Amino acid sequence: MAEGGATGEFYAQQRRSTRLLRAVPLAVAGHDAAGRPLQEHTATLSINCHGCRYFSRYHVEKNAWLTLEIAGAAASLESHRLRARVAWVQKSRRLQGLFQVGVEFEVPGNVWGIASPPEDWQKFAAPGGGDAAGFEKEIKRLLDLAEAGTYYQLLGVTSIASRAQIKRSFYELARRFHPDRHMARLEWTAELHRLMDSLTLAYKTLADEASRRAYDQRLAESGAFTLGQNKTQTQKSAEECLQKGRECLRARNFAGSILWLRKAAEMEPNSSKYHALLARSLAVVPQYRREAVGHFERALELDPLNAWAHFQFAKLYEELKLPWRARTHYEKVLELDPDHTGARARLRAIHAAQGKPRKARRSILARLLSRIPK
Repeated sequence: MAEGGATGEFYAQQRRSTRLLRAVPLAVAGHDAAGRPLQEHTATLSINCHGCRYFSRYHVEKNAWLTLEIAGAAASLESHRLRARVAWVQKSRRLQGLFQVGVEFEVPGNVWGIASPPEDWQKFAAPGGGDAAGFEKEIKRLLDLAEAGTYYQLLGVTSIASRAQIKRSFYELARRFHPDRHMARLEWTAELHRLMDSLTLAYKTLADEASRRAYDQRLAESGAFTLGQNKTQTQKSAEECLQKGRECLRARNFAGSILWLRKAAEMEPNSSKYHALLARSLAVVPQYRREAVGHFERALELDPLNAWAHFQFAKLYEELKLPWRARTHYEKVLELDPDHTGARARLRAIHAAQGKPRKARRSILARLLSRIPK
C-alpha cells in the first residue's frame, strides 16, 4: 500500500471522503487504452465514497469510463453496477505487468456496504436507491430545513464558507437529489422538485456577494429568518394554480392551462417547474410561441438539468423550423438521460434531414461539476 507515487498521492489529497484500506472484490468492464474490450476480476486497495484504487492487468486511458460491479455489496444494494471515471493510472513499480488505477464514481455514495462507515460518509446516499428508506429520510430532513432552517444549514456549509465551498456543496446536493436521477421513483418527484427549488434559491442567494450580504443582514436583524418564513398563502395559492393547470393540460384545455399556469408563474417567478409547464402550454398556440421560448429559457436558467424542459423546448424549436437549435436541446436531454428514446429518435430524424451525423456533446452535469474545485 505504500505504492502510489506522485499521482496516487495527488488523488489521496483530492479525495472528499475518508479513505479506508479495504480489499473488496471488484469486477471491471470497459475498454483499454487501445480501444479493446476489457473485463477482469480484481480487488480494491482502498475505498471511499467517491471512488477506489485497485490493481489492473490493463492500461486504461485517463478520463475513460468503466463499469464496476461490487460483489461484496450485492446482498445489501439493489444496484450492483455503477459507472466510474479513471482519475489516474500508472505502472506498478513492484508488480511487473500490472497497473494501479484510481477511479471516481459518477455519483458518490457508500456502495461498499460498510456497516459502520466514517462519519463523513453519512451524507452520501447509496447510488441507485439501495437504501430507499434512508434516502427518503434525507429528503425529509432537507425539506424540513427548507421550511425552518437557514440557507447555510440547507446547503450544509457554515456562515463563513467561501463561494467555492458553497458551489461545491450545491452541486453535490444537486447531483444526488435532482428529480431526473430518480425517474424510477415517481413518488419522490414532487418532493425532489420542491427540494431543488429551495436548493437553487439558497445557492443563488449565497453565491452572489450582494444578495448574500443582504441575507446575512436579515439574519442578524431578525435572528429567526428562515427559508420557510415567507412561505405564505401566496405559495400555497401557486400550488393550487399548478394543480388546476395540470388538470386542464390532461383535458387538453390549453386556454385554461395557460390561464392557471401563468398565475402560478407570476406568484412563484423563481420556480423552473412553473415556467416549463407554462411554456409547454403556450407552445401549443402558434401566436404564443415566442412567449413560450422566453419561459423555456427562464426555466432552464433556473434549472439547467431539467431534461423534460429541454425536450419540450426542442420540440418547440422544431415547430418553429429551427432544427439546429432543437438538436442542441435533444443532445442535452441525452446527456442527462442516455436512455431517452424520444430524444434519440428526433436526433436521428434531424441528422437524416441534414445529411450529417453529429456526436453527442459532453454531459452538461459533467461540464458543471468539472469546474468545481476538488
